[in-house]
Amino acid sequence: MRIGISSHGTDKVSRMTEMVRRSFAEMGHEAAIVSDSPYGLSAYDFLVFITEPKSMFGGIASSLPQTLAKSEGLIGKRCLALVRKSGFRSGNTLRKFMEALEHEGLVVVQGEIVSDASSAAAVARGTPLNRR
Repeated sequence: MRIGISSHGTDKVSRMTEMVRRSFAEMGHEAAIVSDSPYGLSAYDFLVFITEPKSMFGGIASSLPQTLAKSEGLIGKRCLALVRKSGFRSGNTLRKFMEALEHEGLVVVQGEIVSDASSAAAVARGTPLNRR
């Protein structure tokens, strides 16, 4: 399965992104970080989005929904939403993040708050990639 991973945030989020990519590759999937790939988001069978709260009180960066709106072919794609635990309202950030993804037509199969790269990799290994 082709899996595209998109991240928005600091170096800690970048480390999470690489661990999630390795986790899917170890499972035998073709996983790529979207910023390094010549393909758009629509070229992948499953998408993973990773971000962090924009401030100590939660919320998502305003550029994130704009970036999603520019992408084509997202309607009906299944995805995983991960938010790095930071500040007081990571749950609020996850809710807003999932709403932004669903607004663009993505089907969020799982949303999680993760504290570090190893927990992000563990969530990736347990993600339901196929419909059952």
